[in-house]
Amino acid sequence: MNEQTYEPMDIANYLVSLALKKEKVITNLKLQKILFFVNAKYLLDHDGNSLMNESFQRWTYGPVMQSVYENFRGFGSDQITKTQGKFVFNPSDPFNAKYEDFDENVIPDSVKKECGEVFDALIDYDPFVLVRFTHFEDLWSDYKKDILNRTAPPYNDQEIFEYFKDNPKKKIWETDNAK
Repeated sequence: MNEQTYEPMDIANYLVSLALKKEKVITNLKLQKILFFVNAKYLLDHDGNSLMNESFQRWTYGPVMQSVYENFRGFGSDQITKTQGKFVFNPSDPFNAKYEDFDENVIPDSVKKECGEVFDALIDYDPFVLVRFTHFEDLWSDYKKDILNRTAPPYNDQEIFEYFKDNPKKKIWETDNAK
């Protein structure tokens, strides 16, 4: 019953490509929050099946997908102006990695549509408003002390699924809840 999961960078790059196409500003901070809410919506729409094959970490400014952060950190707090490719390693020749640009065709149209819905609902928010939304969630606030001590456990998709299922007003990607 488990559906396919995707590399976090593929989903993140797709969100960045949407921002570029729609001439919207997206920073690493904003990307992280939109990515988190994309994941939450996907979990709800797919009976708790994971969208990505990595977990979010609990950081000071809310949920962070560390591999995505690392890949876009060169932009600092500035606007992300391009997608990031990746190195693909050949197991039979690990010293011969090949760099590949992002190819949005690795994501099915149905997943792109779901990502686009959340993107459209949240892209115009200030990133610190999105941070506040994540801080108001028990998923983050219950771990505040651990977050400050850098000992907080990662999020798991089951707890994200249960949280948003049990708290429908927290689905900020839905127009009525964003107010």
